Amino acid sequence: MAVCVGNAPVATAGSAEEEAFDTPSKQPVPRWASLRSNEVYARSGPTKENKILWTYRQKNLPVQIISETREWRMICDPDGGIAWVHKSMLKSQRSIISIGTQKIDMLSGAKSTAKVKARLNPRALAALDKCKNGYCKVSVGNVDGWALQERLWGAQEGAACKRPDPFTRLGSGHSTR
Repeated sequence: MAVCVGNAPVATAGSAEEEAFDTPSKQPVPRWASLRSNEVYARSGPTKENKILWTYRQKNLPVQIISETREWRMICDPDGGIAWVHKSMLKSQRSIISIGTQKIDMLSGAKSTAKVKARLNPRALAALDKCKNGYCKVSVGNVDGWALQERLWGAQEGAACKRPDPFTRLGSGHSTR
């Protein structure tokens, strides 16, 4: 049986690799996910009765889960929006979105001197494979390459968004995403 305090991982007896977290899903918070569908309702609270704040219309958009209940996840998105979505609308497959206003080089290796294979447009979505040495291996369609990690939202280590004060209401700012 695993024992944990807060969100600290604790190895269970018999397995040095297993981790348990004090969350309904037993997974760490924050953690990365992506949207499962082209239509995902962002709500002001963790029930279907809560107001729809906006609708996400981009399948595979990277989001960070910053809190959870048994059935709902509080997420933040690349634009800083924070809302609740049902857990069935998320998948654990990681993706990224390129940030900034310039194209990002996709290189043949994880170093600045590697050959440029392709370029990511601003706000391009890509699947995330792995990161090392400040670069991440990403793919778009049948093209893959290494891009600077600091230019990819969804590739950060740790929290990308701050969890809102529990006494502040969600609900102002966004219309449709």
